[in-house]
Amino acid sequence: MNAADVTAGARTPHVALVDVRSMYVSCERVIDPSLVGRPVVVLSNNDGCVIARSGEAKLLGVSMGQPWFQVQRDPRFGGVVARSSNYELYGDMASRLVASVSSLAADVEVYSIDELFVSLPPRAAAAVGGAGPMVVAICERVARWTGLPTAAGVGATKTLAKVAQREAKQRRLNLMDLSTWSRDRVDALLAVTPVVEVWGIGSRLARRLNAAGIRSALDLARADPMMLRRTGSVVLERTGRELAGTPCIPLGGEPAARRQVMHTRMMGEPVTEPEQMRQVLTVYAQRAVARLREAGLVAGALSVTMSTSPHRPDARHHTWSTGLAPATDQPLEVIRAAHRALPLMEAGRPYNRAGILLTDLVPAGSQPALPLDLFGLETTPGTGSATGTASTTGPERSGPGVGAALDAVTARFGTGALAHGVAGLRGEPVWAMRREQLSAPATTQWDQLLTART
Repeated sequence: MNAADVTAGARTPHVALVDVRSMYVSCERVIDPSLVGRPVVVLSNNDGCVIARSGEAKLLGVSMGQPWFQVQRDPRFGGVVARSSNYELYGDMASRLVASVSSLAADVEVYSIDELFVSLPPRAAAAVGGAGPMVVAICERVARWTGLPTAAGVGATKTLAKVAQREAKQRRLNLMDLSTWSRDRVDALLAVTPVVEVWGIGSRLARRLNAAGIRSALDLARADPMMLRRTGSVVLERTGRELAGTPCIPLGGEPAARRQVMHTRMMGEPVTEPEQMRQVLTVYAQRAVARLREAGLVAGALSVTMSTSPHRPDARHHTWSTGLAPATDQPLEVIRAAHRALPLMEAGRPYNRAGILLTDLVPAGSQPALPLDLFGLETTPGTGSATGTASTTGPERSGPGVGAALDAVTARFGTGALAHGVAGLRGEPVWAMRREQLSAPATTQWDQLLTART
C-alpha cells in the first residue's frame, strides 16, 4: 500500500459485505451440531427440490434445484441428510445476525436474509492492516452470538465489496479486503472476474455486453459510462463507475415502498372440494394480512388464484380480483372477500396451488376513518357490486380490535393458535405443505428451546 493509497483511504469510507455461508444449512447446524461435517441439503416447499447445500453435499455432486427423489435414489448420495425448509428458524436467525452486526457497526443495510452491507469509517480503511481487523471483529461476534459462519468482502464501493466477497467464497477465505490493495491489483482481480458474475448483471445483459466486447468486470469498469447507459440503463452505468472505484450506490437510504403482499403455496395434497378450498383461502388470507399489518399497511385490492397442475391435460388456472373499499388490514374482511372467488373452482378437479395477493397498498391511517357505532363497527352502509368490487363497509365490517387481538394471540402462542372459522383449532389439514424432514423450531417456541446440559 503506497502513500497515495493511504491518503485516499483516510478520506474514503469503505464498504463491507458480510455473507453467511449456506445460510439455511448453517441454521440447521446451529440447532443440531451433529450435522457439522456431514453432507446436508435443505428442501423447497413440499420437500420437492434442493434449495441449499453444504460444502460436503456440493463435493458429492448434489445440484441446486435437483429433485429430492433423485437424490434419494442415487447411491452416490447415500449419506446426504435432508431438512425441510424451517422458515421460522431461518427468519429468527436472520434477526440475530442483524443484531450481532449492528452491535459493532453504526450503518448497516440488510440486503437479503443472509447478506448485510456495512459502512466502514475512513479511519478503518486507513489503519494499519486496512479495514480487515474491524470486519474480522464483526464476523467473530456473529460466530459467538449466533453460531453462523460468514465470509466477508471489503471494497471502496458496494459493487467492489460484492466482487471481494465472491472471491473470498471462491478461495474459501473468511475475508477478502481490497482496502489494502493497490488499484493495479484490484484491476487484476476484475480482469479475471466474468462480467456475468458482477452484481446485477444477468445472463441476458451479459450476452449483450459480450457482443459489445465487454467480457470481464475490468472491461465494464473501463467502458464509457454513456455507452453503458445506452446499452443498459443508468443502473448499468452506476455499476461500471462503482467497479472503477466511484461510489454511486448509497448504503441504506429509504427502502422502496412495498407494492404488494403475497401468500401462495403448493399444497401437500390436492384439494377437490370447495369447502376444502374455503379453508385454504382462509388460512392464506389470514397469513397475508398478518404480513400486511406487520408492515403498517392497508390494502385496497385483493386477487385470488387457484390452480391445478400445469402438466395435466385438463389444467385449470383461475384468477379473481376485487377492490376493498375502503382499504383495510382487517383479517375477517379480507377472508370474506377471498371466499367470493370460490364459485370459480370446479368441484372434483385436483387443485394443488392457491394464492392471495394484496395490492394498492398505502400506510395504515393515511385514509380518513369511518365513524364507529356503539359496538365498534363502522356505520356507513356498503354498496358492493357484481362487477368484482367488494365493499368492506356495511353490516359485515369488523371492528379494528379484531386484527389487533389476533396479532396479540399469534405473537404469544404462534400462528396456529387462533384462526377464523373452518381454518381454526382442528389440527393439521390434509392439504398442508409437506415438511417431513422438519427440524424443531428451537429458537421461537418455548417448549422447543434447546437445553444446555452440564
